[in-house]
Amino acid sequence: MLPKIYLEKQDSKDFSFIHASDLHLGSHQYRNEERANDFINAFEEILTLAKLNEVDFILLGGDVFTSLEMLPGKLTRIISVILNFKKSTQNQIQIIAIEGNHDIRKFSLGVRFRNRGQSWLKLLASLGMLILLDADLNASPENRFTLYNFNTNSGGKVQIKNAIIYGTRYLGENPKEELLKIKEAIEKNDGLFHILLQHFGIEGQMENVPGINYKDVECLKERINYLALGHFHLQFTIKNWIYNPGSSEATCTSDFFFKRGIFLVKVSYDHGYKKEVKQLKLLNRRAVWINIYFKIPFQNKDHLKEYILKMLEASLKKQEPLLINHRNHHKPCLFLKINGIKPYKGCKINEKELNQVICEKFPFVNVKIYQKFTEPIKSIIKYL
Repeated sequence: MLPKIYLEKQDSKDFSFIHASDLHLGSHQYRNEERANDFINAFEEILTLAKLNEVDFILLGGDVFTSLEMLPGKLTRIISVILNFKKSTQNQIQIIAIEGNHDIRKFSLGVRFRNRGQSWLKLLASLGMLILLDADLNASPENRFTLYNFNTNSGGKVQIKNAIIYGTRYLGENPKEELLKIKEAIEKNDGLFHILLQHFGIEGQMENVPGINYKDVECLKERINYLALGHFHLQFTIKNWIYNPGSSEATCTSDFFFKRGIFLVKVSYDHGYKKEVKQLKLLNRRAVWINIYFKIPFQNKDHLKEYILKMLEASLKKQEPLLINHRNHHKPCLFLKINGIKPYKGCKINEKELNQVICEKFPFVNVKIYQKFTEPIKSIIKYL
């Protein structure tokens, strides 16, 4: 049962919360155990920041898990992290989440489980470890967002102090009609600070990535004080009412170069609500990008490997202070681009083997190799 403080309107109208999204827990990036743990470490850091800042609740904007496939050991650790957090805070900081597209999908078979109603978030909610919001948008407006029931662990809205949080599961890339239904169901003048938790992107915020047009979202502005989004891994804010924190860890190469993190939001009341939104950067593992150019078509594998290691060593001597002085002392990921003149057929690069050799010799947790070659040029004699 939720403590009484969360069920009744409080005298103090001030409150604070953390907004995070796209944690992708359970991800086993590059099949690397250290990278798999990075996603859980980021979640643990978010919970630590929530305690340090004494917030009233945490919002998770979907894609909390990367898929329905996950190793039992990882789920056990995630549950342990949440239990320790709840115990250390005496259950006074609630975790509020919605299901994103990754939470309801299984990658290996490409099967979507939306109709089957399965997700790890539902499991955690059934154990009382978090609040999972969802609405029945086919119901009448007054019944679409039912108050969260802590006995059945279900509902579409929850009130904490003077904040009321509405939320639904992932509604697709362009939920234009659903947003109109959401607007109809939200009370306009109830004296509360309205937060809507959603999982979709806004068109134009990420290049060549589809999203909903801002004009179709704007209809919510008169009912919503803070639109808390997830889905896009790039952090952005729009007109002081739409906020997307970005992913908490890098799930792919491009994510490493995005602005990402979480938002710390403090809301005060003085003849109206005023919010202060602060961007917090997490202590993520960083990435190093190195380019190696082949000036000749290598014919010997050993010579090729020696050349790559030699060029890496030379490049790292220039970057070594950055590697040592970075506030996160974990070994970085390496993105290695190899281009130039293509080696001969008998000298093909074995990426798995090269990855292992580099990680043994240099301070990297993993190497992602990109090859882009031009065909060997004819000899100068033949050309002449």
